[in-house]
Amino acid sequence: MDNNQDNIVEVESVESFDGGAPAPEKSLGFRILAFLFDYLELFAVSVITVLIIFTFCFRLCRVDGNSMNNTLLNGELLVTSDLFYEPEQNDIIVFHLSNNFYKEPIVKRVIALEGQTVEINFTKGEVKVNGALMDDSFVYLDDGGYDVRYDFNQNFISTVGDEVIFRATVPEGKIFVMGDNRNGSSDSRSSRIGFVDKDCVIGKALFRISPFTTFD
Repeated sequence: MDNNQDNIVEVESVESFDGGAPAPEKSLGFRILAFLFDYLELFAVSVITVLIIFTFCFRLCRVDGNSMNNTLLNGELLVTSDLFYEPEQNDIIVFHLSNNFYKEPIVKRVIALEGQTVEINFTKGEVKVNGALMDDSFVYLDDGGYDVRYDFNQNFISTVGDEVIFRATVPEGKIFVMGDNRNGSSDSRSSRIGFVDKDCVIGKALFRISPFTTFD
């Protein structure tokens, strides 16, 4: 006899512990229910995850009004975040106020930070911060010039020669904001809003949903 054949060991394939009977096939209804359960479980986890993210990291805000034309238009949705955020000049932010004039969050652009001096020349249509002229490429002026609105804080407005100037230094812990629609915005120039406490900032606008636009 061939020695190689003596070394061959036959093995048995064990299919089950019930005497070799095959496992019963699951019904179609059971498989459908299992699929639906897995789908609902995945959906529930996704919803909870999104809720946690938007509760602690991000927030959806809807633009209400025209004060940020043409950068932001009425009804557009913004995604904001205050995660490790510290306001910087030119940021678009959302904040809230605790007064009788404004109950809903407000969106504006940061013009100056605490300790900085803002100078708005209504006659020339210029804005300077600590003497440096600000970029006005995003500014919207409906009639080509700056208007002096009725609600502006008169304590900071003076006439120098034939020029009308708003000049103020931002207190500690505050920021100075304005809308890009300079003649259609109530903002830090107004006594109704004034300097904004940094603790009132809800977050920085990261991007607009539609049309999708990111903000540096």
